[in-house]
Amino acid sequence: MNDQSRRFHFQRTTDITGVSGTGRVADGVLWPDGTVSVRWAGERPSTVTWDSLADAEAVHGHGGHTVIVWDDPEPAPAGDCPHCPDGHTPADRGSQTWGVWVGPERDSDGQPMTIHVARSGGAHVAESDAEWIRARLNPAEEPSVPQPRPFTDTGRLGRGA
Repeated sequence: MNDQSRRFHFQRTTDITGVSGTGRVADGVLWPDGTVSVRWAGERPSTVTWDSLADAEAVHGHGGHTVIVWDDPEPAPAGDCPHCPDGHTPADRGSQTWGVWVGPERDSDGQPMTIHVARSGGAHVAESDAEWIRARLNPAEEPSVPQPRPFTDTGRLGRGA
């Protein structure tokens, strides 16, 4: 059982009943207790709750003509940070979102030089958080062995870091 909800939608390739149409026909939520809520689109929208995702798929899957597409990534397992009650909130989820802002540092022409990224609410971050952000900013980088990158002497990530 997971501790947070996860959104999905039903994508239909063939409308065998002639009622819902094709494409994105419904939006849903898988709740932490395993129940599912589905909101149907169209001229006569409705909402239904199922005991499980398997039940909803059995009724609405129409033999593979309708598939579940996840809108939220699968939650990552928590790490083992001794400072976090949950083991350390993974970078891609958690109640303390990421904030991003342009820093006050300027070059000789007065242009901004840094972008600051931090967890909201004063939550601490780990090297794994920096690696997660770095991988999204530089997707072409695929180091064979992850190498820690040093912080600049001012404590901020330097340009290109």
